[in-house]
Amino acid sequence: MQKVLMVVLGGIADHAVEGLGRRTPLQVARTPNLDHLAMLGGCGLYHPTVLGQPVMPDYALYLMLGNPPELYPGRASFEAIARGVRLEEERVYFLAEPAFVDRNVLVETRTFQSEDEEESFFRFLKGRVEGVFRLDRGLYLFKAEHYVPCNHPGIVGGCLCSDVELPELSLLPEQWQGNVARIERGLQPLNRLLFFGCGRYVPNREDGFPVNSLFYTDSTFFTGMARWMGKEVIYEPSKEMKSWLMAAFNRALKELEKRDMVFIYTDYIHRMNIQTRAWRRVEVIEEMDSAFGVLLEAMAREDIFLVITSDTTVPSIGHRPCSGLPVPVVMMGEGVRRGGVGRFDEALAASGSLGMMRGKELLLTIFSYTGYFCSL
Repeated sequence: MQKVLMVVLGGIADHAVEGLGRRTPLQVARTPNLDHLAMLGGCGLYHPTVLGQPVMPDYALYLMLGNPPELYPGRASFEAIARGVRLEEERVYFLAEPAFVDRNVLVETRTFQSEDEEESFFRFLKGRVEGVFRLDRGLYLFKAEHYVPCNHPGIVGGCLCSDVELPELSLLPEQWQGNVARIERGLQPLNRLLFFGCGRYVPNREDGFPVNSLFYTDSTFFTGMARWMGKEVIYEPSKEMKSWLMAAFNRALKELEKRDMVFIYTDYIHRMNIQTRAWRRVEVIEEMDSAFGVLLEAMAREDIFLVITSDTTVPSIGHRPCSGLPVPVVMMGEGVRRGGVGRFDEALAASGSLGMMRGKELLLTIFSYTGYFCSL
């Protein structure tokens, strides 16, 4: 059977942008390698739920991998698992990060100037709130008795949702004495805790993904998700896309000699907060494409089934972290119906031979082509 190499480039799909001639960054970017793969394979579109429904990257990937919606433990659990935090079964957890908010608009987030300043803020939190864990610089895990709605807009410039659930916690940073020194240095004070990623932790007791697989990523939440699924994962931080992807591809080709599947995911575009900078996204996509030359040479091996897609559509316009539009998909391997699409982008993928796939249909389609059986 063919070995599966699945590559998910988080954040490459977009809306059309006026400043790019009413085209998306993926349409504008020079992507000869991805275009060649699209020409040799089949293209289509993917959405994790229903068209038009915005889905955040963590939930999109969770569903893409065939996991049941009713077991979704929330991003907070994934971030904690990635860092080795032991979670209590059936306990509700949520994430919070400090920010400066002006007239209900997110202006700055996690703007600590030093480790000492962040440590001062965390000591302040621990002295007033029980059950808080520090996951990262300015990222905290809280326990709760019930579900805590998200008030985080997900992107700088976005409007906050209501704080009615926990106003005493949300407004707690206003009492931090460190704000005095920040204002004296000409910095914005921290005046809000933003909540997100809430969910009830439930261990994964099912394995509907019974292939010998390896997950490779630069994302902490995806690292936690893979571990929650009981899968082997390699976490490798990224600072530059071409070198990171080339290292990932070379590692994947070696691993496929002994494994059935390698899943590569990067959340570089999300993490670097370049969603609203369309030209910067064009540059990053071109960096990504340059690394795919490694895979073009490897595709001479007829035992590799290649899949390339994204997680969720991230609009450059407006202040939304994601939208409900589908993302493009290309598959290349034995048996794939070629559809005559000569470029990999959101618009042309819609006319490809793969059609529109939703939820676990993407994974099932891959397994149908490659001959693996799974109980998704």
